[in-house]
Amino acid sequence: KFFSAEDRILSIGSPHVWDPDYDLKADTITVFTEQDSGVALGNVLLIQKGQIISADRIEYQKDPEKDGVSYTAIGNVMIEDSSRIATCGKAKYDRSNEMTTLEIEPEIKDNGRILSGEKIVLTYFEEELKKLHIPKKAFALTPINGYQQSKVDSLNFGDTLAFQDDMGGSVLTSYFKNGTLDSLRIEGMAKTLYHVFEDSIYQGKNNVSGDTIIMTFLEDELDRLRIIGGSEGKYIPDSISTDMDSPVIYKADKIQYRLKDEESDFEGQANIKHEDSNLEAGFITVNWQTNMLSAIPKLESDTLSEPIFPVIKEKGKDPMSGDGMTYNLNTKKGRVTKGHTKADDGFYTGNQIRNETKKVFYIENSTYTTCDLDTAHFHFESTKMKVIQNDVVIARPIILHLGQIPIFGLPLGIFPHKGGQRHSGWIMPSYGDSKNRGQYIQGLGFYWAPSEYWDSKFTMGFGDQQGAIFNVQNAYRVRYKFNGRINIRNTQDLLGTNNISDIKDSRKTSSILNWNHTQKLRYDQSFNARVTYSTSGDYNKVHGQSEAERMNQKSISNVSYSKRWPKAKNSI
Repeated sequence: KFFSAEDRILSIGSPHVWDPDYDLKADTITVFTEQDSGVALGNVLLIQKGQIISADRIEYQKDPEKDGVSYTAIGNVMIEDSSRIATCGKAKYDRSNEMTTLEIEPEIKDNGRILSGEKIVLTYFEEELKKLHIPKKAFALTPINGYQQSKVDSLNFGDTLAFQDDMGGSVLTSYFKNGTLDSLRIEGMAKTLYHVFEDSIYQGKNNVSGDTIIMTFLEDELDRLRIIGGSEGKYIPDSISTDMDSPVIYKADKIQYRLKDEESDFEGQANIKHEDSNLEAGFITVNWQTNMLSAIPKLESDTLSEPIFPVIKEKGKDPMSGDGMTYNLNTKKGRVTKGHTKADDGFYTGNQIRNETKKVFYIENSTYTTCDLDTAHFHFESTKMKVIQNDVVIARPIILHLGQIPIFGLPLGIFPHKGGQRHSGWIMPSYGDSKNRGQYIQGLGFYWAPSEYWDSKFTMGFGDQQGAIFNVQNAYRVRYKFNGRINIRNTQDLLGTNNISDIKDSRKTSSILNWNHTQKLRYDQSFNARVTYSTSGDYNKVHGQSEAERMNQKSISNVSYSKRWPKAKNSI
């Protein structure tokens, strides 16, 4: 029916409108001839430029300068082309700008992927999709299939597995090349869960999040993934197909995954935790095939960031740091270049530190000191050092340096490293400064524990205002019977002279002996002795190393015997 006053044609009963650029069918179609536009109602089907659009209602407008129509589709909208299907409650297509806007629960299925959000905007160029934009509540889902590694035969496949990779965030933007997905960007509280396969064999899953996630694709498969800002994640390996059976927790300012190479880069404030190991560095690279990681302070190309030197912390061990580090997440073996670590009260450094087991590590061209200054007042040097946690340190050769001057050396040094347990070996000195002694080094010596009943410790020290001190401490003990201690200290005072030939004559020797003994005898008897002898009456005042010693100017010796009669309540 034609309404001439309105230039309107109303067609009812399966009308059909077409021209070379589009084809339209519906239950009812109204055409405005002057404007070359119209409204189609009921079971509407529009075909143009390789797309099939169906809806409850379509309002269209022919563009005189373009070979097609702009339209607004409302109600149960579906848009199909050769590679994707879009559904929504409302769709607007701007022919002049080649842009489609999907609203009201929009969803797109593209080669198995499902994209959704509050709104989806698709931009085309010459009928080919170039960009997909979701400005709010973006979410994507991708099904993925593979196989479980066979538990019996590693060359054969096990059960078939089906997973869904997902990603979400505030904003999602996808870019297409030649009609296929080239890259994807998620912004604002971005997160993704993806499953890792190698030759169709399931390796594990990765759950990551950050401010922004960028994905690049190669031949329609995920090739590279980058997380920028507040990046963190958790990788859970498959215990059957990989050597790892514990999750890896990580974070960094930026993270990049190269899926084809199975490698990851962690840049800026990088931290990786695995079982009882914790590694921090400015830059870390992990090869997931070999489970090897490398850590450095920062990339050479990074001229803005402050370096963060690698530090590894393992349960039961002191932290170890250095200029560079390699570490195997599976075997726990690693190597540190220009490394340093603390053990007990001492500090170790070395050009290279590597661990053989969890308890044993080797240090090449090493130094050791108990002085915590940047430039130590003293240290020991050794070309080869072996440290056994909670046991011993073995070094050969070993040379004592005061400042940077070598003083003396030994072909072999063995030091206790048992955290307070009795163990024979060399004793490391300490450095200090006091009013009486001046700058001093003390405690260098050897501890000998030949049996559980007695031990002996020889130490020596030197102060630039007091001279040399030699100590011998012997302790003995038999449980429930007796125990005691014999201490001998010898002091070599250098009184000072301007003539080096007079040093021998200016020396003064002083000694002190202390013996303490406690013994329980049979029949409620006991014997106790406390004996002190010194070569000078003012020994403690002159040579005491602590304020309490210098204040104690008495030299008292006593020996006692006692006998008790418990029943009679008497004693002597």
